[in-house]
Amino acid sequence: MAAMRTQRRILTALLSSVLAAVLLTACSDEETAFVVGHDGTPEMQVAAAVYAGALARTGVAVDSRDRGESQPRLLDAVASGDLGLFPAFTGSLLEELTPKPTAVTSEDVLADVNRSLPQQVSIGDPALVSNRWQVLARTDDIERRGVKDLADCGRFGREDAALVVTANPPVSVREAVAPCHTLAVASVGSADELVAKVRAGGAFGLTTAIDLATVEDLTDVQAIPSKGAPIAQDLVPVFASGLLGKPQLKALSRVAGELTTADLAQMVREVRGGSSPRAVAGQWLATHSV
Repeated sequence: MAAMRTQRRILTALLSSVLAAVLLTACSDEETAFVVGHDGTPEMQVAAAVYAGALARTGVAVDSRDRGESQPRLLDAVASGDLGLFPAFTGSLLEELTPKPTAVTSEDVLADVNRSLPQQVSIGDPALVSNRWQVLARTDDIERRGVKDLADCGRFGREDAALVVTANPPVSVREAVAPCHTLAVASVGSADELVAKVRAGGAFGLTTAIDLATVEDLTDVQAIPSKGAPIAQDLVPVFASGLLGKPQLKALSRVAGELTTADLAQMVREVRGGSSPRAVAGQWLATHSV
């Protein structure tokens, strides 16, 4: 009998230990959920949802923040370990990290970002997504004036053309379009309105690549090529070093190889129409090998 009581005590102790371990693991998983943030713009809400969904498919517990924060706060949160990941465009990230950066091409900007990141912060492979600022003009004007690059914009011969924008461009972008000699700046509510103004003649358009990609009809309008500025803006995940394993890093790389400017623009269009970023991101993930 004594032996049986001893065995029962041992069994009870073992079961208690197992239960405690399970509870501890559950609490630990809840406390260490990988948190994904964003800056609140439709582009970054969707990108964050795509990255979060891809990570969740590897078995990681992911917590996505609904409220947007400024890029400096996001960067500080990743550096301190309070945030796991947020999406960013390389150009704006470099301008945050380095006063007056000189790099403008995708390769140079990416290299300078990698050199300038705080300790414990890394970036993943850039996706096939560009949000570089674009200068638009009528196609026939570009061809007739022989404009091959933004640096040739003075060939249009306009001293009073309006510059139509959808958002206030950074100073570095305004400096990049200086060769166009625009005077007045006119703000419109959408990229569709901007394209219509340019198509009507007498104006240049200035908008981002993603906003431009949301426009379905670009008849008679095109972006002026540029070998230099404005600075490249390629989408990358910014994350806390050491928090992700090989399966998660592979998932981020698969997103980089699949997600395009057109894809993100389509999802942004749906979000602006009232769809949930998580819903449109989930649909994209379901139809791609991510």
